[in-house]
This record gives sequence, structure tokens and C-alpha cells, in this order.
Amino acid sequence: MKVDIRDIPAEGLRLKIAEDGIDMQAITGEMGFLITSPVSANLLLLKSDGEIFVRGDMNALLKLRCARCLKEFEHIINSDIDIVYTLGPLHSVKGKELIQEEVNIQHLSGDEIDINAVLVEQLSLDMPMQPVCRTTCKGLCPKCGADMNLGKCGCPPAGHIDSRFTKLGELKLK
Repeated sequence: MKVDIRDIPAEGLRLKIAEDGIDMQAITGEMGFLITSPVSANLLLLKSDGEIFVRGDMNALLKLRCARCLKEFEHIINSDIDIVYTLGPLHSVKGKELIQEEVNIQHLSGDEIDINAVLVEQLSLDMPMQPVCRTTCKGLCPKCGADMNLGKCGCPPAGHIDSRFTKLGELKLK
């Protein structure tokens, strides 16, 4: 869905969006998650002197892979959106330190805002860095790959020394 910035009235433009997860997945491509439900958002677009403000919230259900046990699980994203677009030419920032207010500003080239791209960007920003199915997930055994959530594996304990190397413990360095 694209919004022409010239169509935004002075009082703002309210959008209630429910985009199909399959359509949104076509935009994201291979990003490490699968959108399993419609992405719903309530947005308000405001236009001011050379700036467009996009504010609102978004909800989506994603299917992720646990970073510890590698099983798939569902994760709900509830996100607040607060983006500022500036209109006009992009100024060079080479040699200039950005201040906090400038970090959240994006430059808009053209007369349209792609709302689906905004939603996909927000989804990717709100993704956990290391998604885990639950906080108590024990993961996989690093030696044999057994799922530690199902019970102990047959590997020897971590402090166990292989009997073939016991003689090495008797060596003394000079």
C-alpha cells in the first residue's frame, strides 16, 4: 500500500491496515522469520513543514526458529511506530556527528510512502536478536546434538577426563 503525501490532509490521515502475511512475506523475502497472521496496524500520518510523521502501532504473529534448540515457535510482535520523514534533498553528513534527534529521521525521495515497507522494516527491527522458544530452553548438547529439554544425553560430564589422557596429567613442566 502506497500513500501519496499530497493526499495527506492538514488534520492527518488515519489508516487501519490488515495486510495478509503471505503478501508481506513476499516483501521480506528470506529474513529468518515467517509471517503467519495478517499484519495489523493503526497509523496516523501527519504532514508538517517539510516533514511527514508516521505514528501508531502494529501487531503480527511470526514463526521463528529457536537459537538454542532449533525448534520452530510462534512469537507475537506488538510494536509502536514513530517515524519522521524529511522532504527535500539529502544533506551530506560526512564529517558531522549525528545528534539523537537526527537518528530517527529518514529522508523521503519521491511523493509516496510505502506503508508495507514501513511495516516490514518495523518487523525486522523488533525481531529478537537471539529468538528463544522459552527462557528456560536448555538447547542442544554441543557434543552429540541431543535436545537437552527432553532429558540428559549420554555424553560424559564436562569435568570428565578421558582415561587415555591421565598420564599427561602426571607430566610436570620444568
